[in-house]
Amino acid sequence: MTRGRTLLITAVILVVGTLAIGFWLARPRPPQPRSADAAPSAALPPPPALLPVRVATPEHPLQSWERLLAADGTPREDLAALADLTSNYLQSVPSSRRPAVGFNEDLARVLTDRDALGDSALPATHPALVVGRLVDRWGTPWQIHPLAADVIQLRSAGPDRKLYTPDDLVTP
Repeated sequence: MTRGRTLLITAVILVVGTLAIGFWLARPRPPQPRSADAAPSAALPPPPALLPVRVATPEHPLQSWERLLAADGTPREDLAALADLTSNYLQSVPSSRRPAVGFNEDLARVLTDRDALGDSALPATHPALVVGRLVDRWGTPWQIHPLAADVIQLRSAGPDRKLYTPDDLVTP
């Protein structure tokens, strides 16, 4: 067999093989059954318990963590309280001593650090902490987005529990 004929046969085999793979990938497929993980909102965890109403006194002003998930509070007040806690941490702990905060679990860990924040720290038993993560009043984990060393954007998915929809609550 000549070299030219061998190259022609090889090219034909490659073209036919490529077309066969393309047709196989483009074939119609039956719908896949939904797994238990992809179940609709019925599978979402229940919202956390809310903190009882507390009144500030001159001897005991309310801490930011006491306003987070307060029964008489609003979702916007929760956002403001979590933003205050985050800002307090970023301002009180020098950047050289701060661990990286890029995920919800990281922020939950640093905000519960009593050595760094003292009485301003979020108590480890706070209802906003579920399995080491911060959740909003609907039970959805907060999205944490570091914008700079001293700026962290916070996002709640809102009542629909879906991120990046019009009802989301976001710090600037």
